[in-house]
Amino acid sequence: MAKQQLGGLEQLLIEELQDLFDAEKQLVRALPKMAKQATDSELEKALRDHLEVTRGQVQRLEQIFESMDRPARSKPCRGMKGLVEEGQEVMEEEREDALLDSAIAASGRKVEHYEMMGYEAARSIAQQLGMREAAQLLQETLQEEMQADKELAQIGKRLLKEGGRAGSREGNEEESSSRSRGRSSSAKSSSSRSGSGSRSRSTSSSKRNPQGSQRNAGGSAHPLTDHEEIRQWAEERGAQPSCVRGTGGRGDTGMIRLDFPGYTGEDSLEPISWDDWFQKFDEHNLALIVQDKTGRGQKSNFNKLVSRENVEKQGKGKARAAR
Repeated sequence: MAKQQLGGLEQLLIEELQDLFDAEKQLVRALPKMAKQATDSELEKALRDHLEVTRGQVQRLEQIFESMDRPARSKPCRGMKGLVEEGQEVMEEEREDALLDSAIAASGRKVEHYEMMGYEAARSIAQQLGMREAAQLLQETLQEEMQADKELAQIGKRLLKEGGRAGSREGNEEESSSRSRGRSSSAKSSSSRSGSGSRSRSTSSSKRNPQGSQRNAGGSAHPLTDHEEIRQWAEERGAQPSCVRGTGGRGDTGMIRLDFPGYTGEDSLEPISWDDWFQKFDEHNLALIVQDKTGRGQKSNFNKLVSRENVEKQGKGKARAAR
């Protein structure tokens, strides 16, 4: 009876490993597509980094099969197939960049949670069977999946905040534009009733106070790559160079940020030097998208780290459209 139970557990472990083997191979094909669709530089890097980790996880599973004297075979993982197809649908929908990146990060986290449960179950079975090497290898992969989920969660949280701020700005500008159109319509009506003298005063007033054009100019965002310009922009707003806690290690700074007083909090960021910040900035070929003023003319803290390649592509696209 005990031997039959042991055999049943070993067969269950094999089936779990075959399922995970197929899931990882599906991810090796899916992750490059997700990274290509991501517009946020750190999300793209996280996905590409995890692609390399996933390839290592495939090799780790092959090592476990070998230790069990079993061929490394997979069986169709329908759960992962569904998650990958769902992620593909997310990427095909029309969304603003920040919202698209948020959706991609969320899809990635769904994948990580699915894998975490699978590896946890397989590790528990291996421990029950007394297969210490297999259990240790499965635990290593489980920790990698947990770290990937943590990183995606941090990126996703930032993207949601950025998307919310952008939506708020657009709403304020739209409201302001609507009020401006209302005043313009009222002025035209009054001008029509009052004659040419009123039209002359109205035109003169409009020239003195062109609010709509000033707001559009002040609210536009633009990229910065020059170190001094970035530092000046940040210091004018009291921002300090920082990195996200837990994302670095072994001499690596981790994910860089600008920390604005009263906004972020001590739990997620830690201060670093400008030299370290700019080293990471240049290593990853980043640009900083900033806004100088809000739609209402106030000093803006909006900023976003993006790939310089994306900035250059957008610039070329605008140039072609202008021609």
